[in-house]
Amino acid sequence: MNYKIEQAEDEISAIHIAIGASAAGVRAMTASSGGGLSLMVEAIGLTAVSETPLVIVDVMRPGPATGLPTKTGQSDLSFLLTASQDEFPRMIIAVKNPEDAFYQTIRAFDLADKYQIPVFIISDQYLADTDLTVDIFKSSHQNNQYLADEHDIDEIYERYKITPSGVSPRIIPGQYNRPVIADNHEHTETGVISEDPINRTEMHLKRLRKLDTLRKDLIEPDFIGSDKAETVLVGFGSTEGAIKSFVKNHPEYCGLVFGDVYPLPLNQLEALSNKTLINVELNATGQLAKLIRMETGIKFDDSILKFDGLQINAEDIKEALYGKHI
Repeated sequence: MNYKIEQAEDEISAIHIAIGASAAGVRAMTASSGGGLSLMVEAIGLTAVSETPLVIVDVMRPGPATGLPTKTGQSDLSFLLTASQDEFPRMIIAVKNPEDAFYQTIRAFDLADKYQIPVFIISDQYLADTDLTVDIFKSSHQNNQYLADEHDIDEIYERYKITPSGVSPRIIPGQYNRPVIADNHEHTETGVISEDPINRTEMHLKRLRKLDTLRKDLIEPDFIGSDKAETVLVGFGSTEGAIKSFVKNHPEYCGLVFGDVYPLPLNQLEALSNKTLINVELNATGQLAKLIRMETGIKFDDSILKFDGLQINAEDIKEALYGKHI
């Protein structure tokens, strides 16, 4: 497999290099922690309006600013839900362990290409520092299968053609002898700058339709334990290990751990909404629980929140639960 790594002088340059590579037809990604992602925010909007696929990794650690640079946390979820101005489709995938990180990264590239959106992979410092023996990874490299065929392209190529799915036929510069126009302003279907109100409305709705189309590719959260348990511990990403370890020794509890965080997969969550729900997160404000309530109206009954920079474990969950009347 051919690949190239570029060490940029800062995060602003890093994301623009990745956007340029993607616009030229290369699968591209960039990575940082929360402070670096803050510098990338304006360019994230560029990926959205130009509909350039991009994978962006945020290895979360406590802030604000430099915060605790060698510690762990899950406090960037709310930030990434709205990073960059205005509204546009995005996907957020929280990886749970090193093996999951490998396969979800491949999937993130596929989804970014398929829907021409930014896809965020959120990890954390704990997971980044984890050593784990896993089975040999299985992977097969394939070219971008989501580029349009020549017979799908009109003589005048409409890069941002309005479609029911919101996804326009994409070719790369130089392909099929067609000019490809990309722009960071609002634009017409051919890519020409336009401030016409009707065009703006149509293009904005076109992009947002991708969220509905994307839902068919969502993966439901992992359910842990017995469906007879009446209390559900709900987490995302690397809290999987602690929840799984606790539930193993306390069968009166079950667990639900999200990988796909946004858009939210809803089937498992709604099926368990009549049980007692407790969110387990490495932040102070229960950001996953707030997202779930905002999207579904489902309220949590209690929270287990840790934000001291250390990873949560089964003993932390046990201590929190045994000291409370639930």
